[in-house]
Amino acid sequence: MNWTRRNFINTAFMTTLGGMWLSRGFEMNPFDSIINNLPGGFWPVMMTPYNEDLSIDYQGLKRLIRWYEDSGSTGLFANCGSSEMYDLSDQERIDLTKFVVKNTKLPVVSTGTFSGEVSKNVDFVKKIYDTGVKAVVLIPSVMVKKEESDSALLNSFDGILKQTGNIPLGIYECPSPYSRLIGPEMLGQLQKTGRFLYFKDTTCDAEMVAQKIEITSNSNLGIYNAHSPDVLHSIRHGGAGMSCIAGNYYPELFSYLWQYGREKEISDSVKKVNDFVLANKSVIGKKYSIGAKYFMNLRGLDLNVNSRKQILPLDNSDKSRLELLWNELKALGEEVNIDMVTYRN
Repeated sequence: MNWTRRNFINTAFMTTLGGMWLSRGFEMNPFDSIINNLPGGFWPVMMTPYNEDLSIDYQGLKRLIRWYEDSGSTGLFANCGSSEMYDLSDQERIDLTKFVVKNTKLPVVSTGTFSGEVSKNVDFVKKIYDTGVKAVVLIPSVMVKKEESDSALLNSFDGILKQTGNIPLGIYECPSPYSRLIGPEMLGQLQKTGRFLYFKDTTCDAEMVAQKIEITSNSNLGIYNAHSPDVLHSIRHGGAGMSCIAGNYYPELFSYLWQYGREKEISDSVKKVNDFVLANKSVIGKKYSIGAKYFMNLRGLDLNVNSRKQILPLDNSDKSRLELLWNELKALGEEVNIDMVTYRN
């Protein structure tokens, strides 16, 4: 299947934020700017399967990678929030990322910032990049404290940019440890460097996302929406794709929306798929991520339903709710002719 890729054009312009001119680290160097863009489409936020002792289950991870691929994914975000990145050691983050890169033909991005110190982040960004990823993702809410200003955040970005050569980067507005959103003006400054390829947006505001898409439309940077109720709106306004937790339940639906949802007229089938996503947004969030692993097992992935996070176990009502969702998903697939990928144990 051929997936459409967004084409970006390198451009440079000078902006200010609060009267502060960008430092030299934010200036575009036409000889050093990134020229390879990431493919548009559905980029799953990968789960981390565990063995019973909560060590990483690499055989389960291999099955998970295959499932994402078979479902039409165009790239993978490893070592992310859904991967329980904050509950992994540095070595596990590196080993997990390296394993994903080795076991897929899809491009991979992975998180590289787990400290408020620029020097530590620079060191780990380099280690993650050495695993073979296409871009290393930065987390604003980790880089600076909640009470720190946008100027402090820009300084942190600047320090990383200056000390990581030409390593391609991404940004994830991770809501943990707190929500730190990147406004359109700051995003415009960051994309000017040509270093950023991937932006996972958690604004949950369709019009704000559209503004960000417009600002980055002539750059390397693609906006991947994390808010599943808005993904159809964002890709119809030029967004690069989607990276949402709902994709750990029904990735085929987001691959379908990417393929058919950008046509001039919205078809009845696209409406039905999008309505299904909207109707179940609260269902998938309950007891995530073990709920997602249980759902994956209904599809034959054979994973342990466990987590390093403190999550209450699934009760019978939770399981019944997920089993009903699976039956409804299969019915939707038959109605709109989407093959729901399942495996037999």
